[in-house]
Amino acid sequence: MTSIQQILDAAQALPSAQRAQLIHALWDNVSPHDWAHPSEDTVTEVRRRSDAYDSGQMTASSWSEVRATTASVRNVLDEVGGEA
Repeated sequence: MTSIQQILDAAQALPSAQRAQLIHALWDNVSPHDWAHPSEDTVTEVRRRSDAYDSGQMTASSWSEVRATTASVRNVLDEVGGEA
């Protein structure tokens, strides 16, 4: 029988676009009942951020802004040899 590690190794060897397709296909077959429950720390942080947003202490960013910022940080780290 194939182990989870063998499947993971094979999946990681796929090109990025195929990994994304695999993730999508797998996720579509996971029942919401099997989703991992967030930890208490995560719930607390989500509530804190939601309250801050609702009170105007925090603003939201669009997904395109988040991606651009992440790409920018990764580019700087690549230039200095750091890790994200």
